[in-house]
Amino acid sequence: MAYEIKKINPTQCTFTYLLGELDCYELRKGTCSLYLSEEEAQKIEEEEQGCHFSESSVMNCRDLAKSLLAVNYYGDSSFQDNLYSIRMSHRDCGHYVFTDGQHRTCIAKHLNIQSMYVNVENYPRDYVSYCRACYQKEEERKEDEKFKNRLLSMLKLRRKKSKRIPEDDFIDEEYMDFKKTSTFIKN
Repeated sequence: MAYEIKKINPTQCTFTYLLGELDCYELRKGTCSLYLSEEEAQKIEEEEQGCHFSESSVMNCRDLAKSLLAVNYYGDSSFQDNLYSIRMSHRDCGHYVFTDGQHRTCIAKHLNIQSMYVNVENYPRDYVSYCRACYQKEEERKEDEKFKNRLLSMLKLRRKKSKRIPEDDFIDEEYMDFKKTSTFIKN
């Protein structure tokens, strides 16, 4: 895949992360470790001793952030020429999807870093591409709509759509209400 180094403002971008409770302290505990004081983080680190949280440990992103800031990772585009580059693609839904670098980008966004360099895929597509999060939300919305329609049908609360009769003389049968029986004609 072809990538192009671009300067982005992570605070103005929307990203799709592939993270869970084992990858992210915020998802495991409810608040990002970067928002904790040094004392709070040290206390939690002591409590977590012996637990193997790996990337979701309280110090993981804190330590990574310190090391990235110490070498000016976000301000030096040369880091995007090596193994530790941030690689992503921009989807038609507006989200960026990561190949690598989601923690580093998340840290930049949490630290309110206004510009950083990343590698963005730059090959032409002849199809629409949405991120997995948007695709999943749309699938959930469709399922919710189906469930709502089934429920309304079962409760017979579905309203008939009001049909506005067109101004010209031509209509089709959807404007009529044909019944199987009529009191007008007696059998």
